[in-house]
Amino acid sequence: MVVLSNVESSEFRLRTFFLIFKFRNMLRLIFLFLLILAHSVSYGKKYTLSETPNGLCLKQWLGKDSVIDFNSHKELKKVKIIGEMAFEKNNHIKKVILPAQLKIIEKRAFNTCEKLEQVKIPQSVTYIGNSAFNMDRKLLLASLPDSLTEIGEWAFWDCNKISISIIPQSVIKIGRQAFTCCEGITTLIFKNNMEVINDRCFSGCKNIERIVFPKNLKVIEHFAFARCIKLKCVDFPKSLEKISHQAFANCWDLEIVNFSSAPNVDSTAFYNCKYHFGK
Repeated sequence: MVVLSNVESSEFRLRTFFLIFKFRNMLRLIFLFLLILAHSVSYGKKYTLSETPNGLCLKQWLGKDSVIDFNSHKELKKVKIIGEMAFEKNNHIKKVILPAQLKIIEKRAFNTCEKLEQVKIPQSVTYIGNSAFNMDRKLLLASLPDSLTEIGEWAFWDCNKISISIIPQSVIKIGRQAFTCCEGITTLIFKNNMEVINDRCFSGCKNIERIVFPKNLKVIEHFAFARCIKLKCVDFPKSLEKISHQAFANCWDLEIVNFSSAPNVDSTAFYNCKYHFGK
C-alpha cells in the first residue's frame, strides 16, 4: 500500500482539479463547436450576401432546402434584394417565405425553379425583374403586392398555374411577354393608370374570360391578348388611341367589342375572331 505525503496528496488533488477543469472546458468547446456546425449546416454555408446602396442583397443560394423562411433567420430577414439568378434552376425549393422588408426581386431570381409551388411576396416589394419567375410551372400565386410599380419582361412567362386577377393601382409598367401563357388567369382587372399594354403581355392566357382595362389606356401593342380563346366580350375605355397588329388574334370566341372612342385599329387586330372590325 502506497501512502502519499501531505504535499504529494495536495499536488495530486490539484492536478485532478485541473484535469477536471480542462475536461469541462473541452466539453464546453465541443458543445459550442457543434452549435456553430449546426448553424453552418442549416444556413451558414448556404448563401452569399453583399451590401448595396439599396440594402442587403442575397447574391446566391447554395443550399438544398425545400422550404426557406427568411424571416426565421436574424441575418436573412434583413435582406432587401433577391439578387440576379440567386435561385435560378434550383430544383429543391418548394416554398419560399421572403423577408418582410424586401424591396426588389432582380432578373432571373427564381428562373426555372421546377418544384417551386409557393412564394410569399411581401407587400413591400416594388420591383419584379425580367424573367424573375420565368417557367416556374408549379407556382401558385393569386395576388401581387400593392406596392409593386414595375413588372419586368417575361417575369411570369409560362407560369401556367398562377391565378392573379388584379393588377394593383401602383403598377406603372408591365414588360413585354410578362404573363404569356399564364393559363390560370381567368379574370384580369387593371386598377392602375397604365397607358400601354406591351406586346404579347397576356398572349396565350387561354382561360381569360373578362378584362377590365385601365381607365387611361392609350395603346394595346401587337399580340398583347392573342390566343385568349375564352374571351367573348371587351369594353375599351374612351382614352384608347391604338390597337396594334394582331393584338387579339385567334381569340376565337371574341364576338362583342365595344368602343367608347375611335382608335386607330390595325386591320389584323382581330384576326380569326368572330368579331370583324369595320364590318
